[in-house]
Amino acid sequence: MTPLPVRPAPLPDETVASLAARTAVSNHLHPNQLGLPRTGGLRGEQRAAAHLAQLLDLPHEQLSASMLSAYPPVLRGTGPRQQRTWLHPRSEWACPRCTQSSGVIRRRWQLSLHPLCLACPSLLTMTGAGPRAEPVTEPPDTAATHAQRLIAQGLDPERLHAAGAHRRFADLYRLCELVAASADNEWPHLPGWEHDLRAGLTHARTDWSHRPPATPGQAAIIVLECGRALADTAHRRRLTGEAIERLDDRNDDLARALVRRHGHGTSPPSERTQPSTPSSRTQPVLATLTRSIQRLHRSRGIQPRHIPAWPVDPADPLVPTRERRQELERRAVLLHILLSGRWHDPGAEAHARDELGIPSRVRRRGSLTDGAIDAMRAAHVLRTAEQLVAHGLIDHHGLRQRLNSPRGLLAAVRRRVPALPATSDDVLATWCRLHQSPGPAQEATLAAVRTFDQALDPEQRLHLLEAAGSYLDDVDPPAPLAVQHAHGTEHRTA
Repeated sequence: MTPLPVRPAPLPDETVASLAARTAVSNHLHPNQLGLPRTGGLRGEQRAAAHLAQLLDLPHEQLSASMLSAYPPVLRGTGPRQQRTWLHPRSEWACPRCTQSSGVIRRRWQLSLHPLCLACPSLLTMTGAGPRAEPVTEPPDTAATHAQRLIAQGLDPERLHAAGAHRRFADLYRLCELVAASADNEWPHLPGWEHDLRAGLTHARTDWSHRPPATPGQAAIIVLECGRALADTAHRRRLTGEAIERLDDRNDDLARALVRRHGHGTSPPSERTQPSTPSSRTQPVLATLTRSIQRLHRSRGIQPRHIPAWPVDPADPLVPTRERRQELERRAVLLHILLSGRWHDPGAEAHARDELGIPSRVRRRGSLTDGAIDAMRAAHVLRTAEQLVAHGLIDHHGLRQRLNSPRGLLAAVRRRVPALPATSDDVLATWCRLHQSPGPAQEATLAAVRTFDQALDPEQRLHLLEAAGSYLDDVDPPAPLAVQHAHGTEHRTA
């Protein structure tokens, strides 16, 4: 077989059908003129890949890696009916933005556990299925894209066949099956974008016992919530218990089968944690604050990772007072929740504290109820977000991760500034961390940090700051200043 004159290279994770369509366009042919087998299914895909490899003068192995049949059985299913498969029936899914510009359809988009394109991001659409079956929605919020990114990590080739991958995908399917069967327009509680998407759907497929839904929106409202639950034991236990409790009220074969399958050893939660529900007095305040924060997110690119645990004012000292630190932590947690789109998630406060590195305090549980969102606090939270944008967005989450192991930093600092006042490594590391990313520390350590800071002369302080900044740039060089957002915000990855 003679290879074609124009032979486009297959792109990573591109489906065989997508490559065939691009090949036909590049050679001014109709796809049918390529002579590919017209039979569908996984076997038809294998024959089409072998034929296309000859037309493109490529080794067959290069295309076989992107075939759906190369996925393990836990994703593509087994048996003639492909029961309990992640392959959605009939139509392909495509990105309304990326596919339109490049013509590329990704292999992972053919799995119902991947209803979002992470490059745009956008909710995927169905191809060849007539009018769009999804409501018109805003771009997915950070809660949705973060959940999709966690799921997508498991689809990377190096992780796909690792130990435990089979169980993770099987657990996710079983949880989706259970939640979908008991879901309605009110349950489960979803973050903002997913909540709005569900409200716009005209109907919902609730039976995943044989195959998942064929539309991206119906998959997204279940898959993303269950993906978050798998990453959080308490969230998963609560979601499973509430689903079983709802199914117990029904009297049909599907409900009884699911309760038998999932209910063994599971008891409904004895104490349900209700999501934060502002009162009628504070609802307008929260709604206005949410819109303002979302506008900053869209226009200036601020994200949860840009929030320090203590978003201090320029006039604040290195170690603010205890009362001031507690107020700064409240603002950081509230801002993190609003940017994450997790206000309706009962575990939002605990998640935000964990991401920010702020220890959870039992006596402070429930601090984000309606009383925490009065007009004055809302104004402070908005002002905090605006100050972070005005001073340049810094990846504080990345800084916290790199500064958690300060051994290299301490060696570099002591080498460049040898004549320092006597102090412990812990105090010196905390001093450097507070300057790079203001955040929590032990109370006893903070007292020593304050003493150490007062003992430094201006020249030593300057050299220490330069040494810490140079070390971080050496281990993780800052990206060149560039326009990284559609509206021209310059981001510096610290």
